[in-house]
Amino acid sequence: MTRPLLLTLLGCCVAWLLSVAIVTELVGWLFGWPAASGGLPIGGMVLYWPGQFLTWRGLLAPGHRWIVTVAVVVCTATALALAVRIGLALRGNRGPRFGAGRWADGADVRRSGLL
Repeated sequence: MTRPLLLTLLGCCVAWLLSVAIVTELVGWLFGWPAASGGLPIGGMVLYWPGQFLTWRGLLAPGHRWIVTVAVVVCTATALALAVRIGLALRGNRGPRFGAGRWADGADVRRSGLL
């Protein structure tokens, strides 16, 4: 693996964890940061571990469980989008090239046998 690919993988992992943490905090905010959800209370809010909202489904009333489902869908969509980004990074620039990766001029075309 090349260094840019490793940086892309690391960046995508960090971006996914950050998005899951943001979704977790948003779900906690929607419910007013209840004490039953756990977490670390700081001032008027609570900090949760990324993905901690997955454990809250059983604590919620049946009419509010759809919020956890939407949060899971958002996190999954983020992971799929980042997987596409990684796939594009793995694919690289495989466009057709001639010579030293530049546009061909007349001499290059004659040498290639196209004319």
